[in-house]
Amino acid sequence: MKPQWHYRPESNWINDPNGLTQVDGWYHLYYQYNPHGDVWGDIHWGHARSRDLLHWETLPIALTPDAAKGELHCFSGGCCKDENGKPHFFYTSVGAAEDGRDCVHGAQQWYAEPTDDTLTTLIQTDEYALTDAIHGGMHVRDWRDPCVLRHRGQYLMVLGGCVEERGCVLLYTSPDMRSWTYRHILAQSDKADGIPWECPNLFEVDGKFGLIYSPCAQVRIKLGMLDEGLRFHEEGEEILEPDRNGFYAPQVFRDEQGRSILIGWMPEADRVAHKGWSGVMSLPRVLSITEDGLCAQPIPGADNLPGVQCQQILREDLPKTWVIHDNGTEQTLLTLTADGLLCLDRSRSTLADGPEKHPITRTVPVKDVNDVFIAVDASAVEVMVNGKWLSGRIYPTK
Repeated sequence: MKPQWHYRPESNWINDPNGLTQVDGWYHLYYQYNPHGDVWGDIHWGHARSRDLLHWETLPIALTPDAAKGELHCFSGGCCKDENGKPHFFYTSVGAAEDGRDCVHGAQQWYAEPTDDTLTTLIQTDEYALTDAIHGGMHVRDWRDPCVLRHRGQYLMVLGGCVEERGCVLLYTSPDMRSWTYRHILAQSDKADGIPWECPNLFEVDGKFGLIYSPCAQVRIKLGMLDEGLRFHEEGEEILEPDRNGFYAPQVFRDEQGRSILIGWMPEADRVAHKGWSGVMSLPRVLSITEDGLCAQPIPGADNLPGVQCQQILREDLPKTWVIHDNGTEQTLLTLTADGLLCLDRSRSTLADGPEKHPITRTVPVKDVNDVFIAVDASAVEVMVNGKWLSGRIYPTK
């Protein structure tokens, strides 16, 4: 059940997309990668590139932990272009606990520079490292995953973490992407449950700011505005995707056409260890703001991929059920009701005991005419209804 066109390297573990950018027509996808096994560990940045976001070429490892400086892992991060269009990369550097550099209490934020215009090799430095000392005595636990963007003549960085047991996104500013100043907590959980917010993304789309975060559960999106003091004024929040084990840790970037594009990680949900590979990337999605909030459309050309169907369904024809997979003994169904309940029913999706089988559900806006996109690529299933998405994994035994 290996997906064929959802991007993955030939083997080994992958997770979060990193450093998404487009340079000279090439789209670059970096990602968390273990070159030595199919489980999490020894995290590098893998690298792939594409001309169309549909067909990918796997390239050599781009970013390797600097053992000479005690670095064990290169955790997630992003890319920001300066005013001249040159890309710069940022990531979370993690070392050994005995050196005070573990990911929980001792993470640092490092900078990396490409060696040439192909962006094939990134070289990191700790010369401009951000440490927890930047917070002036406030400790941020699980501080990680920098996202950097240009805004009104300066640069903004957001990082995720946990302060006083409340998950949060923190904001920093810089005139040059080297010297940073901590500003304030941009958004924070109202619950002191100890759960950090991961992989924050702050981005502009259609005159609004979006703030995506992954709170070790369903990925969420806040929409709002930044005021002159860089405070975030929330206008609404919703679940971006309903199942954490179907879609997680997405990243947004702006391409050379000005489109805001999102790619996420689709983890494995079969509980099978050591099958040689683990994880795929989602189909890229183009973001926009509509009356229904943040919406996303499949990247153009996706309708030509195998296993993809696009339909328009009239309200009067609901409820409607699609057969995602049926081999006579195993079956996966997708249902959309007239009141907007979308359900991927995996209860009979496999005879195996290990894979997750719970239904994945969410509500979607229902129109007189409803746009439905269904992509089935072996174990990877992605569904869109009127700009809202539901993603999951299925593992039939045959």
